[in-house]
Amino acid sequence: MKKWFRSYFLMMQWVFLGNRTWLSLNLIVQMCIAVGFIFGISYFYPSITPNIAKYLTTGAPTLILITVGLVMAPQMVSAERMQGTFNYIWSLPVPRMVHIMADATNMFGSMLPGIVLAVVFGSVYFDFGLNISWLVIPAVVMIALCGTFLGYAMAFAVPKPMMAQVLTQVIIFIVMMFSPVMYPVAQLPGWLQAVHKVFPIQYMADLSRGTLTDLDVNLGLAFAVVGAWLVAGFILTWLLVRRRQ
Repeated sequence: MKKWFRSYFLMMQWVFLGNRTWLSLNLIVQMCIAVGFIFGISYFYPSITPNIAKYLTTGAPTLILITVGLVMAPQMVSAERMQGTFNYIWSLPVPRMVHIMADATNMFGSMLPGIVLAVVFGSVYFDFGLNISWLVIPAVVMIALCGTFLGYAMAFAVPKPMMAQVLTQVIIFIVMMFSPVMYPVAQLPGWLQAVHKVFPIQYMADLSRGTLTDLDVNLGLAFAVVGAWLVAGFILTWLLVRRRQ
């Protein structure tokens, strides 16, 4: 275990130094996106009720977290595979899961200011008080890890890098337009509501809503479903990275 953590911290430094320019730019971009989500999507509504304001404010950081795991992680793997650096990185004398966790840590570290800004800006802009629970920390960690493991599993499972990039575009379109992240699930047709009872996106959003505001959310169910998908994503990723390349 001591060797694992030492490898993790060394790999995290290696990833940061190799991507510090990109990570710095990503930090700025994500802060702009955080404000843009709240400020821009509010134009979709003729009037902003307190509940709508809370959905927008908690939906923005959820979308950022989902985007990192399900979109950016697979795209980074695809870029490494196309550039020919993927096999070299995995040939380094560290466990492959260590590299995944180091990558994820750096990505989410660059996202954290944007996530905090989205919550603070939304509450100030819409003039409502937050109801922050200590459970927000495990909630954010679970959302991040669940999306990350599912994203990496998809990137490793598809045979061609371009396929992963196309899939990420489809996923982000579905998440932004047809998932109850920025609006209540009741606004969707019945069949789509049934679909979201199985997949984790709605429950990821519920974790944010239930730990940041007083919206009525079944937190126990949300933690259970996201936790189950997190474990499934971890196992699938672990099995895939064990394959010889």
